[in-house]
Amino acid sequence: MASNTTYGDYLSPIKQGFHGIGMGLTLAGIVVLGAAVVIANFNPFISFGVAVVGLGVIFFLSRRDAEGRSKPEVADEKYTYRAQVRSRRNLYRSGMLSPISGGETSLPGILSRVSIIEARDGYGYPFALLKHGRTGEYSLMMACSSQGAALIDDDVEDRYVASWAALMEWLANQQGVTQLSATVDTSPDSGLRFRRTLKRHLVKDAPDLASRAMAQVMAIYTSGGARSDVTLTVSFKFQDMKGRAAEDEDAVYMIALVIPELEERIANSGGGKAHALTMDEVVAMARVCMDPASQKDVERTAQEDSEEGRPSGSLCWEDAGPTTAEAGWDWYRHDSGISRTWEMCDPPRSAITSTTMARLFKPLDACDRKRVTVIFHLLPPKDTQEFTELNRKKARARSGQDKISTVDNESNVVKTDRQAFEAVQGSVLVFFGMLVTATIEAGDDEQERLDRATRAVEGAAGAANVNLRPCYAAQDTGFAASLPFGFNMSLYKFNSAFGLG
Repeated sequence: MASNTTYGDYLSPIKQGFHGIGMGLTLAGIVVLGAAVVIANFNPFISFGVAVVGLGVIFFLSRRDAEGRSKPEVADEKYTYRAQVRSRRNLYRSGMLSPISGGETSLPGILSRVSIIEARDGYGYPFALLKHGRTGEYSLMMACSSQGAALIDDDVEDRYVASWAALMEWLANQQGVTQLSATVDTSPDSGLRFRRTLKRHLVKDAPDLASRAMAQVMAIYTSGGARSDVTLTVSFKFQDMKGRAAEDEDAVYMIALVIPELEERIANSGGGKAHALTMDEVVAMARVCMDPASQKDVERTAQEDSEEGRPSGSLCWEDAGPTTAEAGWDWYRHDSGISRTWEMCDPPRSAITSTTMARLFKPLDACDRKRVTVIFHLLPPKDTQEFTELNRKKARARSGQDKISTVDNESNVVKTDRQAFEAVQGSVLVFFGMLVTATIEAGDDEQERLDRATRAVEGAAGAANVNLRPCYAAQDTGFAASLPFGFNMSLYKFNSAFGLG
């Protein structure tokens, strides 16, 4: 039974300036009007022309579409993509037949600057960290076994939500934490894990009827199903007193101290028994995401290594990438898969319940694979108080600019007042975004199947009150950012495709 508790007060950042056009355009408008007044002393006609042309340009630049983009931004997006295509920077080739020396099939684009580190926590259990060479961050991936909301009482579900809020507040107060992301990856179940689990319970002297019944169960339920993998990724960035990045050994030590309590808090939030992903699990995840057709081979190899007692590691990070990739305007082809990635434009405008987004997170029949990643940026309590107070002043100034205040402006005033009050009580402000990636297998009727997957995703997003738009001209970057590898895109400056600016 789902809880009837509603969640809301989502608020987009309030822009400064006259009617929210931004401080830059507001100052430009003041300069235009000032120049028009000065010129009016000499020639009123030229003054009128300067005012009309200047204010017209400002009005043109301030207009934005439903996705929050101005006309120059849209034009720059198209120009950048065309330049990438002309220079062939939207193409990637690796392997023995590629111009890259060494014959490796390394990961492309922003993934190329990511390396993997294997470490052990205080109990001696192995775990993997991804080091982002461009930003200096380390990402810890935690696999969760969420039990869902089925047959959960209202009070238990509300307690899960409260524990999740407490988890984010705890992370916001931890040293070096920069980002938290939650990824739900749904894909076809190869049946190997289910078959391996059943085999553990088989005995040689079992009755014939029981053996035949178990064989039928394995034959029926090991194919045609779907699996959902939930991964929480926490990103860290450590610096010393002089602002220099910490050494790998120091970063591993500090992150290892956080893992036990992080696992406990995830369990309290309804995430079940969580564990840090090992190097083999991370490499296998990257390999399957880049080449979906390799899923059965990767799982079969891992199963054979486990059954025969061989050390795993048949895959390495340097060979986890695709042999070929191509970034299109609104699609991304990578080996045996074709993907389309969307980004969230606006938060839900109305209050939602715990089941509002269930359809978006569940497997969709039209998608061979689907990945939904929600990214959280957590402000520490001190920064939260400063930001909420500034946001409160912006909302009141925006509301005071209208002779008759709109409901939207009045609602923003109420929300910012409530946020500022909660910040004084110790709450933290959370910025969040969402990326959704749908993948189909390349082959016959791939364009038609990709269109069906697009309609399914956008329909599920509409039911969830989430405004999505495709990552035009940046499909490769969007695909990489949706992976549970902890990319902090706010620290990247790029123009799309495989080239970073």
